[in-house]
Amino acid sequence: MQLRLWAGLLMITATAIRAEVPAITEGQSVFICGHSFHLFIQKPLEALAKEAGFTSHFTVGTSMIGGSRVIQHWELPDEKNTAKRALETGKVDVLTLAPHSQIPDPGIDRFADLAFEHNPNIRVMVQISWPTEPLQTDWEQMPLRFAAYMAAAQQQIAAINARHGRDFVSFVPVAQAYFQLREAILAGQIPGITNFADLFKDPLGHPKPPLENLVTFCWFAAIYHRSPEGLTALDSPATPVAAKTNRALQKIAWDAVRAAQSTDPSLKKAD
Repeated sequence: MQLRLWAGLLMITATAIRAEVPAITEGQSVFICGHSFHLFIQKPLEALAKEAGFTSHFTVGTSMIGGSRVIQHWELPDEKNTAKRALETGKVDVLTLAPHSQIPDPGIDRFADLAFEHNPNIRVMVQISWPTEPLQTDWEQMPLRFAAYMAAAQQQIAAINARHGRDFVSFVPVAQAYFQLREAILAGQIPGITNFADLFKDPLGHPKPPLENLVTFCWFAAIYHRSPEGLTALDSPATPVAAKTNRALQKIAWDAVRAAQSTDPSLKKAD
């Protein structure tokens, strides 16, 4: 499979991966909601934001359910539903969501509607994750399957945005960046990573630090409309990834976000 094929998929998904928002100049208040392919972004995202000068960035709260769909977070009892309570304050700038393999996910609609009701300026950002059991993936079939998945996701997000008259729900192209990373590893182009399997802790696809960093770089770029290239917060011993590896991951993340958001005029200021 050629890298240009995955690059083509990035452009196919571009029109729905955007959000109407001015240039970001201040730290964002973020609520993180999802599963184990997503929740780890909290601390490293905070570190990147602060290094980049967004010192007021902070995490409002988190909601974690392993292997979850978004609707499972929505259906939590009120006394345990930290996401709903946070959104009802109207003080969340960014809500992150991480659907599983089943799309459409009605939880995205429910949370988006609630978020918009209490803060019309909120951004709801949806992580497109890599496949579970990645080492068992049929990579010959993956482009078609991924295109079908994105088509269904686009249709759902477009309907939400149309319902509210504003493009406030957008995608974060983690899977697209992951596909590019896989191709680069197979081509021997990533310093410090020579085996695709080294991205994972287990057969289910839980990420090791390099893949965690790639995901976090994607989120930083998508939230702040700024390249993560050159940031060193994740070079520390707490995330044991070599600096040269992080530089390569940062470029992949930024390229993926820029390609996916290429139709968003507000991103031109980030070039």
